Amino acid sequence: MRVVRTKQGARIVQEDVVLSEMLARPGPTHTLFDTLAAAIAALSPGPRVAMLGFAGGGVIAPLRAMGFAHPVDAVDLSRDGEPLFRELSSAWAGEVNLFHEDAEAWLRCPRAPYHSILEDLSTPSPLGVIKPYASIDTLPALIRARLAPEGVCIVNVLPLPGTSWDELLHRVASPYGRSFVVTVPDYENRVVVAGDALPDVGRRLREALLRIGSDQVRGMRVRALAP
Repeated sequence: MRVVRTKQGARIVQEDVVLSEMLARPGPTHTLFDTLAAAIAALSPGPRVAMLGFAGGGVIAPLRAMGFAHPVDAVDLSRDGEPLFRELSSAWAGEVNLFHEDAEAWLRCPRAPYHSILEDLSTPSPLGVIKPYASIDTLPALIRARLAPEGVCIVNVLPLPGTSWDELLHRVASPYGRSFVVTVPDYENRVVVAGDALPDVGRRLREALLRIGSDQVRGMRVRALAP
């Protein structure tokens, strides 16, 4: 991984993939991190939020700009991004508790239910940055077990060699009664939003993105994922 300083803050890059876009103040990154933040700010039915995969906390600046001021529990095996995140964001980021643990092991520990969990895990491979197999194998059920009954799961879905997009999307959404797929221009990623009692997903996401002036609202598409 390498750090690239920018006028607005810094970004963490791995194999030409931006793992985190960190800002020196709350606001839009004009990247997919805004969409992930909007899914939390607009759809979480309560204040308890967890993030699996933190890197440098690229979601935090747009999340705080959207008015979501509640504590965030974040999980990441690597400590590499934390010093830079604290340097740029400690004055305004609010309470961000970072656990340096494996996401699966962390989920297996009993704790109070969360209202929303963002799964943003990735792993390097000879083909580029991909989704770890655990994201479609063990993690979906573990995440569901850690959510409140009305909770929302948000997954940043990357390719996984040997697995079709259709299978990827359905596997991460399988524990839930309803799910939606969000796509934005210039990204191959799909964002899955899943739960048993979801509100008007498309409208709420757009409202949250417009509130901070994020470019991600342009061309964003939201569709229901058929069973």
